[in-house]
Order: sequence, then C-alpha cells, then structure tokens
Amino acid sequence: MYWCCYFCNSVPIPANISIKQLLELIPEKELAALSESTNVDFQVKTLYGRSMFYLLLYGLATCEKTSLRGLEDVFNSNRFKILFSLDRGQTVRYNSLSDRLATMDLSFFEKAYKMIYSRFSKEFSSKESSSYNIVRVDSTMVAETAGKLAQGMAVGCKKNGKKQVKYTLCLDDLFPSSVQVFTSQSELSEDRTIPKTILKVTDPSPNTVFVFDRGVSSRQAFADIDDRDWNFVTKMKTNARYHLLETRALPENLQTGDATVSSDELIELYDRYNKRLPNKFRLIKGCNGSGIAFFLLSNMLQTPISDIIDIYQKRWDIEVFFRFIKQELNFNHFISTSTNGIKIILYMTLILSMLILIYKKGNQIGYKTAKRRISMELDDMVTIQIVIASGGNPDLVFRGP
Repeated sequence: MYWCCYFCNSVPIPANISIKQLLELIPEKELAALSESTNVDFQVKTLYGRSMFYLLLYGLATCEKTSLRGLEDVFNSNRFKILFSLDRGQTVRYNSLSDRLATMDLSFFEKAYKMIYSRFSKEFSSKESSSYNIVRVDSTMVAETAGKLAQGMAVGCKKNGKKQVKYTLCLDDLFPSSVQVFTSQSELSEDRTIPKTILKVTDPSPNTVFVFDRGVSSRQAFADIDDRDWNFVTKMKTNARYHLLETRALPENLQTGDATVSSDELIELYDRYNKRLPNKFRLIKGCNGSGIAFFLLSNMLQTPISDIIDIYQKRWDIEVFFRFIKQELNFNHFISTSTNGIKIILYMTLILSMLILIYKKGNQIGYKTAKRRISMELDDMVTIQIVIASGGNPDLVFRGP
C-alpha cells in the first residue's frame, strides 16, 4: 500500500509542537466511521476498535518493553481510561488481548494508518529538496525467540523451529509511506521483496526517485521499474557484467563531497538468461573517501552526477528509522505471534512513529528524548483531566497561582 502526497499545502513543522496537538489531528469521527465500515466492532463487548487503537498507541508510547501483560495493565489502569474517555468499569486479561489481535479486522488498522498518513503528510513537510521526492526502500528482519510464531522464514541454518518475519518499507520524506510483510521462505531474497514493494506504489509524482541498496541484483527488476518510467538509484556490485554503450565526458569542477568519480557510462544489462535487456541505464563508477570502489546504477540519464550521489547517500535515513523503531518502539520482538496481530502491531508502530518523528523535528531533539517527553506529556494530560473533573483549575497546578 502506498499513498502519494504532493505536499502542496503542507507547512513546516511548528516549533515546540505538543503531543496534545498531534493527537488532535487524529480525527475521532473518521475513526468511528472506520469502525462502522469495517465491522471491527461486530459482536464485541469490550475491546472495540477505538479502544484497541488507543491501547496500542498509548502502550507502545509509554511501556518500557511492550507485552500482552503490559497492555493488560495499561487497559485496566484508570489513567489510560481517563485520557481516552473509556468505561472505567471494563477490565481485560492478556489472553483476551491475544485472541483479539489474532482475529480482529485488519483493514480497520490499515485504513486508519492510510488516513493518518494522508492527514500528517498534507499537514507537515520537511522536504529536503525541491527537485526530488526521495523514497528510500529497504527491509528489516525480526526474529522470534520462543518458537511460537504462526508463520515465518527459517532463521539461518539452525533447525530449532524458530522463525523470522521480513518487513519491507518505503520512507517518503519524513514518514513511512508503504509497507509489506513477508513470511514465506521464498521471499527471503531482496530481489523478490523490494521490487514487489516498489511496484505496488500507485501514482508516484514525476519527481519521485526510489533509492535502495545492492541487495537487489535482479536485472529484470531494474527493467520493470524503468518500464514504468519511474526513477531509481541503487548500488551494484563492482564485478557486475554489463554491455557498454557509451562513456560520457565528466563535467569540469565536479563536486561530489569526499567521493571521487572515475567514469559515467551508458550501459545495457543482461538478464538471467544472458540476454541483453533493451533498457538503457547509467553506471557511475568511483571511490568513496576511504578509497572503496562503488558502482551506482540509475535510469536518470540526464541528472547531474552530484545529484545521483547525493540521492543515494540519503538512503541511510531508512537505516536510522529501522534502528529507531527497534530500539525505542520495541519493534525487535513480537507482541503477537499471529500474522494478523503482527500486522496490526506494525500499523500502530508506524502511526506512533509518525507522531514521534513530527514531535522530534518540531522540538529539535533526539528520538529517545522525544519518546520520553511524549510519555511525560501524556501523563500531564491525564493529570489535567483529573484536576478538571475534580472541580479544580489545572492552570494553578501547571502554571502556578
């Protein structure tokens, strides 16, 4: 799934933006409409779609290491119910949460993510360039530790029954804009998953550039992307075989940072049957600041060399994003071991990541600090509601007499 946004009405992220302001951008009416259209609440007495949405959002934001028992404690706490106006008489057990994650309508969370991504990407932008919409594409693996995963890929060569799940994601500007979940052993190769994720994109803007690492080596995948007239930049192995069509003259005074470019070539590639593909590609050869050789492949035949190198260097942002969600949002373990539950947790993790990314950018702080302050602000919001409900003035508590 992918939702392209042109950012025509977006504005810079306000300084000192609060989590309260961000939560107000999640439309309650549209969440309610999603509950009705998806039947997520059909024959449900306690764990409604809205309740699960905010339980996962709050639990992922505030728990040190989120688990089903931790979510049980969160749901049964008065603080959580006061903050999101839930019935304080309702309680739940962790096994009920497990069953609900395994069976509830996934489309409610998928559509909620689509709605919130659309809202946030229209509201805010941190565009790095007016010339290109750079979409970083990469995968990360999460492995289980207890051998209980319903579906997944084998981990290494060990035959201990443990499995792993592969997540392939597009990072567009500030936000994760597209995601695919893979559990089949045949999808272990990036040649299968990254092109599949890219080709599921609908209507990218003409200036969109997909950038991915050399894990993709399928020449047919490069041709398939080029056949759609979509731009891409990737790295190739330096021993790659190709047919040289033309060696281009390098521009004078070429500025490429600490990289040294040795050639700019127009080439054709060979497919798996050793036949030349008709697509024309560009191969930029050079060495980085450490003297290590690199080959950059692109179908952007007229783009300046310095832009191609700069676009590829921005691929690193998605590595930082994966490290952030694994270290700070507990995405390095499974809360649910069912495929349905894994996907629900994924959507909610990405929704929370958007909140944190905006908060981090607006307050000019790091990921860890942003998450910690969001948790503290949520506590302040609960305290304010308690003071108001008790007939007091929260300004006297937070601003003094």
